[in-house]
Amino acid sequence: MSVKNSVRPHFSLGLLPLLLCPTLVQAAGFQLAEQSATGMGRAFAGEAAIADNASVLSRNAAAMTRFDEIALSAGVIYVRPDVNIEGETQVPTARGPVTLDASAHDIANAAWVPNLALIMPLGEEWRLGLSAGSYFGLGVEMPGRYNAGQFGNVSDIRTLDLGLSLAYRLNRHWSFGAGVNAIQGEGEVGGTFPANDMVAKHLKGDGWAFGWNLGTLYEHSEQTRVGLAYRHDVTLTLAGDAIGIDEQGRPFQDKGELDLILPASAELALFHQLTPALALHSSINWTNWSRFTQLEAQLDKHGTMHIKDEQWRDSWRYALGLTYRLSPDWQLRSGMAYDKSPVPTERRTISIPDSDRIWYSLGTGYRISQALSLDLGLTFIDGKQAAVHETMELRPGVAATRSTFTGSSEGDAWLAGMQLNYLF
Repeated sequence: MSVKNSVRPHFSLGLLPLLLCPTLVQAAGFQLAEQSATGMGRAFAGEAAIADNASVLSRNAAAMTRFDEIALSAGVIYVRPDVNIEGETQVPTARGPVTLDASAHDIANAAWVPNLALIMPLGEEWRLGLSAGSYFGLGVEMPGRYNAGQFGNVSDIRTLDLGLSLAYRLNRHWSFGAGVNAIQGEGEVGGTFPANDMVAKHLKGDGWAFGWNLGTLYEHSEQTRVGLAYRHDVTLTLAGDAIGIDEQGRPFQDKGELDLILPASAELALFHQLTPALALHSSINWTNWSRFTQLEAQLDKHGTMHIKDEQWRDSWRYALGLTYRLSPDWQLRSGMAYDKSPVPTERRTISIPDSDRIWYSLGTGYRISQALSLDLGLTFIDGKQAAVHETMELRPGVAATRSTFTGSSEGDAWLAGMQLNYLF
């Protein structure tokens, strides 16, 4: 982000054992679905019940009981989004309101999203799991001197989730699992005055949070199983440096904290082996986005810095897929999903562009040996065009400083993933 007429302090972020840099998110809101290249090849349909490799740990800890050997999965997904803003902004000047072009193209960068999962048997009934991945992320940055920067010129959220899970098989039908998660997060949000690109409000920081998850797997038969998983919400507090403008219009630097809600989610998944070669699977996912109401920072010296109202609603995702065994060594996968946006029409913004989207996925799996297999996946996400209208007062409470944005946002994406799976 280009900053003029103000000094922006550098904030040093710690190096992570595994660096996750998700770009514009591919599930609803700023939620990430990319924890498995195998699952991506079927649009993540039935993910909490299939358990075809260790990456199931990212969705349902209870499904670990289907593994009688040490299982390892490691993969990466490449995300290439195409996100564009079209519209105009009206800004106040000494001579009256002026209308400016506020279009911005390719505002989300490509990224690599890795994942890792390890499942270890502990006797007959118990299983231990270790995982690393990311469930939330966002990367939107407007060009320098963007005419609508007052509505947000950068929104960047990166998370790393480290998980420890335990599963227990009660009998041949029922298994239960639970896990704890340590979440490291980094975030940056801000906006600029349109006249001179001067920082209006900006906060950049990092922090840790801890959460938990539960899951169960019901195996009606070897052909049919149902998975149910729940991941509890987490409040991630990002602490760091802040820049703002006080009530007298003077720039300031401060320290502060921003509480970011990472909402609860749940998945109900079904797997059914229809024939020896063909399996069908499906999922219904729910995310408690209604808890995401605003972005507001608490500063050490300057009190509350209100960044933006959000007021989202809960979202739903529906996925249907199939797996076809072409030969003992080859599998073909496909899937479709409908992802409902959590953002109400009247709450759409250019800083977190979001809309309903449809997933089209294809994948394949190849068994290299009895222990080693390779999975590949390819997905196109068709994001629908969404109208956006925003209004704000550059100086709160002063009607003469009212500014508006009127236009639309649209974002598609290609995802390509590769994953290796090994049984010890």
